[in-house]
Amino acid sequence: MASIIIETAFHSNPNDALALQDPVFREASMKGVEKGYRLWREGKGCDPLKVDPIQTICVAAGQSRVVDLAFAGFPQYPVVIETKNLGCLPGWKCTDGTVTLPDADTKPAQITLRCENAGSAPIYWDTRMVDDDGVKSPPVRHIVQCVRGPGMVAPQATHGEDGGAATARKLP
Repeated sequence: MASIIIETAFHSNPNDALALQDPVFREASMKGVEKGYRLWREGKGCDPLKVDPIQTICVAAGQSRVVDLAFAGFPQYPVVIETKNLGCLPGWKCTDGTVTLPDADTKPAQITLRCENAGSAPIYWDTRMVDDDGVKSPPVRHIVQCVRGPGMVAPQATHGEDGGAATARKLP
């Protein structure tokens, strides 16, 4: 086994000395040590957690679309995928959503985007992953466009907490 020296803070540095008194810092730093050792043991690199870009998604009114998420890194499971709306259109209701991936065998990672109405301007969302150690990927910004489908006349879109669906809809 390789020998290592791990330095998390220096008592002689006032900021470090304060951090060492914080239980959140101590827990996070030890999770980092554990993760580094575990990844080394498994022959994996210490790649940052990140979600690949998501193309603009067009969804017909009254429909939903499942989107596969590709990501890099080696998260600690379970992993939560969070999708948050960045500015719902006036008169619309946009609901954030979450999806939990219980283990590494849950493939592919997916979110469901839903539109209740059509004819919206682009609706902006941020999606990111958070692993069980609290490691967060940077958010990936993407667009959902609610479009008119065959026979559809009204606009709306939502993202709810029903299995991770993100929805936007026009309020009555």
